[in-house]
Formats: sequence, structure tokens, C-alpha cells
Amino acid sequence: MIRELSSEKKSELITILREISRECDLAAIAIVSAEGQELAFFAEKGTDQVVMSALASALNAAGQKTVSQIKCGDLDQVIIKGTEGFVILQNLESFIALAASNENFSLALAMNVLSKYGKNIYQILTS
Repeated sequence: MIRELSSEKKSELITILREISRECDLAAIAIVSAEGQELAFFAEKGTDQVVMSALASALNAAGQKTVSQIKCGDLDQVIIKGTEGFVILQNLESFIALAASNENFSLALAMNVLSKYGKNIYQILTS
């Protein structure tokens, strides 16, 4: 597990999460470690942050194993789409950006926005 983030890094992450939220309507957005440690998390009431962080970790690991088995390069994103919403996990090596929405119409936008901000998030976490 990684140590607690400095207040400066946490502030930078929160700023980026707010920017992402402004660009696409999300019910939850989070940054977690690959092991499932919550680093920054915003969600609607009733969302269990611990469960979501653990699920992000498990789904990311399953996605990495899947792309490895079918030999399609490195994992970029894991997308789970339901009839009334979606969850996207952006793989950031040892970190994961999670975005969830209760509306399917913004799926493509959310995919693009997470990709756009992924490098910035990774730089903050690894600097």
C-alpha cells in the first residue's frame, strides 16, 4: 500500500476530479491505488467508498489479466455498462481512475475525459 498523500497532492487531485466532473455528469469519481486504497473520492450519498475502491481494484486486475491472455496490449480502460448507467476504470499503472454515471448517453464523453486527465493524475501521484 502507498502512504497517505500529502495535502498538496490531494488538493491537486481534487482540482482535477472537479474539472472532470464539470466536463461530464458523474455520480461518482475516484482515484484509488491498484490495491484498492482510496486516495480521492467523490460520490452521491449512499455510495460505499470502501466497496467501490475494492471493486475497482478487482475489476482492474481482471481487465489486466484479460488483455494479457488475449494479447491485445496494455490495459487502457475497463468499461461496465448497465441499462441505466456505466462505470469506467482508467488504468494508470499502479493507480485507477474510476468514473460512474447513472446516464448512458455520456459514456463516450466520460471515456475521453478520463483519458485526457489520466496523464496529469499519474504525474501527481508519482512525483
